Amino acid sequence: MTDESPKTRPASQPDGPPVAITPPRPGGVGATGDDAPMPLPDPPLPFNRILLSVVLLCLPPLALTGAAAWLGWLPREVAALAATGLLLYYALLTRRQARAIYDLRNFADELIGGDRPLPASARLGSPALRDLGYAIARLYRAKRDRNDEMMRLVQARDGVLDAVPDPVFALDRQGRILGANRAAVESFGSVIGRDTTLLFRQPAIVAAVNLVLSEKEARTTATLSLAPPVEREFTVAVQRLQSVAPDGTCAVLTLHDVTALRRAEQTRVDFVANASHEIRTPLTTLLGFIETLQGPAKDDPAAHAMFLDIMQGEAQRMARLVEDLLSLSRIEQHEHEHPTTPLALAPLLERVVAGLRPQADQRRSQIKLTVESNTNVIGTADEVVQLAQNLIVNALKYGKEGGVVTVAVKRKPSAPAAMPPPAFGTIAIAICDDGEGIPRAHLPRLTERFYRVDPARSKSQGGTGLGLAIVKHIINRHRGSLRIESDVGKGTCVYAYLPAAERG
Repeated sequence: MTDESPKTRPASQPDGPPVAITPPRPGGVGATGDDAPMPLPDPPLPFNRILLSVVLLCLPPLALTGAAAWLGWLPREVAALAATGLLLYYALLTRRQARAIYDLRNFADELIGGDRPLPASARLGSPALRDLGYAIARLYRAKRDRNDEMMRLVQARDGVLDAVPDPVFALDRQGRILGANRAAVESFGSVIGRDTTLLFRQPAIVAAVNLVLSEKEARTTATLSLAPPVEREFTVAVQRLQSVAPDGTCAVLTLHDVTALRRAEQTRVDFVANASHEIRTPLTTLLGFIETLQGPAKDDPAAHAMFLDIMQGEAQRMARLVEDLLSLSRIEQHEHEHPTTPLALAPLLERVVAGLRPQADQRRSQIKLTVESNTNVIGTADEVVQLAQNLIVNALKYGKEGGVVTVAVKRKPSAPAAMPPPAFGTIAIAICDDGEGIPRAHLPRLTERFYRVDPARSKSQGGTGLGLAIVKHIINRHRGSLRIESDVGKGTCVYAYLPAAERG
């Protein structure tokens, strides 16, 4: 019988003897020299199986020996001695081979935990058993290499999916989410195990998923709209896999964010409509007066003078509109290129204010400029001039007639939250008027193209509706920030923040 211990017997070997597990050593299977593993201790072997093997092996030679003694070919003493020798030889041989076989079985079972040296009993056994041991080791190593390669492929696949900017979901036959890439987790949080119908809750998405999962369609698309506070729009594609994956994945759902595209399309449509309207109005006026001058007022000098003045004003307004459109296009084209040149604000603003004094005198208004020392910025001179001109002209137009427009330049220790952190602090240009002010409901839309709080007043004063849109894009190109504050009846202040060129 055996002296087996339940603590050392592997779970996969209910009938085998316990074997001490040798830690992995350099050299692995078949190592020699100083790095060769120590021989395994002799394990107890099942006596009954060895006895049965000895009997089965000894029966043919014992039968021959007995027959030779019975026929008188061998003396009885010689036959008895030969039978005893055969029994001892086969007993030792069987025990040795049994130990090698059982050790090889344990060796195969233990390889799952890592590299193991070939047992000494197998190396000392027959060449066939030794070759069998090496074959088991090679088989294990080939399987391990394939598993490692599969793990690398899985990790590479996960890395590729995580690099995809669009959310991707893996679905099972019931529509549950079995996997999601990084973009999906960032957009929708923890989604593993959730049902797509509960995650999206939109009939079009549910219908698209059901068509694919029911195998009525191989691929479907739909549109997903997410409600505020952050409105987003996605194009949804649901694709059925050709075969079910081992984890149960049978379909893939992909979301493509088209929010920016939809907004750009809407902006383009609005821009074309507004620009067409803005140009059509002065053109219609010009054509009307031209027809009048060619017809009823052909010989009326007084009408000629009056109509020509009006036509000149409309033509100038159309020229300003075209110039603003071209200016806006140029700024947008280079908006991603940030300026790197230091720029002194004081002389630049003094030149702008001097150029606008005649316009201020027409309204009997004053422009007061104050600039702190050490307020140089990083910027482009022409664009900063255009920024200051647009803001001061707006303040003159919408301030009180005979009022005061203040232009103040100060260094700020910290930048607004909407502005990228500057290296040397922030310079704030504050331009304030004392006009009627703007209702708060209009403030978020003031930088939209062609948006006007009072369209009639704006057109009467020659405005194109693009001034603040140009200012916003100049600020964006300079990596700055724009803030507008206004109180009805008290006036409006516009703050333009630009990165400082040096430390204060």
